[in-house]
Amino acid sequence: MYLNATFSASPFDDHYQMALIYCFDQDQNYCFSLSRFPGENEIEVMVLDQVNRKVSDLSVVLEGSTLNIALDDELAAQLDGHGSYTICLIGIEARKLETLRDALRKIFEGKHGLRIEG
Repeated sequence: MYLNATFSASPFDDHYQMALIYCFDQDQNYCFSLSRFPGENEIEVMVLDQVNRKVSDLSVVLEGSTLNIALDDELAAQLDGHGSYTICLIGIEARKLETLRDALRKIFEGKHGLRIEG
């Protein structure tokens, strides 16, 4: 699935008490998020509005202003059927990009599925 999305990210959101990234494509009315609570071993993947599952790891590549996410078939079926997401991030600038990187690093702390390029 291809999304053109605005996003927010935090290595620790005071309100939600977790590390998170939240992407929203207004034209498709579609959201994608990753989050992880401190002390938890699993990453929560959410699509649409509150369709979510927790996983031990997944593949995420941040390349410039694009996120590429690959889900295994079982996880994709439990969510909404999409096995991959390409998310073009709108409005990305240096400070927001660094916050996004920090949030992803925190979400994937101790995991192997994250790759940050560029």
